[in-house]
Amino acid sequence: MIRHARKLIHIAPALAFMLPGADAIAGSVINYGTITYGPLQSIPALSGSMLVVLGFLFAVLAFRALRAHSASKPLASIVAVGVLILGAASGNQLIHTAQAVPACPSNTFCNPSGGVLNITSTEEQQVSNTSGQTQRVISVTTNGNDVQTSGTPRCIAGLTVQSNSLCYIHFATM
Repeated sequence: MIRHARKLIHIAPALAFMLPGADAIAGSVINYGTITYGPLQSIPALSGSMLVVLGFLFAVLAFRALRAHSASKPLASIVAVGVLILGAASGNQLIHTAQAVPACPSNTFCNPSGGVLNITSTEEQQVSNTSGQTQRVISVTTNGNDVQTSGTPRCIAGLTVQSNSLCYIHFATM
């Protein structure tokens, strides 16, 4: 018990010195607006209803495979009840969406699968497409600022930006 207390006495000051550094690392950045972009081609995927049908099909196949052996009949019933309970609870979002995004230089469309670009300046910005494929501006969110751009083409919703090309955005404060 005393050994553990001595270890904690040495660890506590180290943790105390690390706490003030957390504020310095996580500085605040003001976002004047965002640009959401994505690739032109669609990624094939199953819809939610097709995933439910596929899950039901696999559950039926698993139930039949378990019922084929006489020793596993009770297990098959337990699995069937478990599938029904999980199916009833499937309305809850148990797994949240996660997206891995590579580190990008500021004001670039660098992620080939799309993303959100935060604009942190009130000056006119050149937004370049370095992702290696054509990107489409899906939406522009202004956070209450006015969009005034003198450069062309303007980064507006629906604009297609070719690879190694650029568009302009300027969020003017009101």
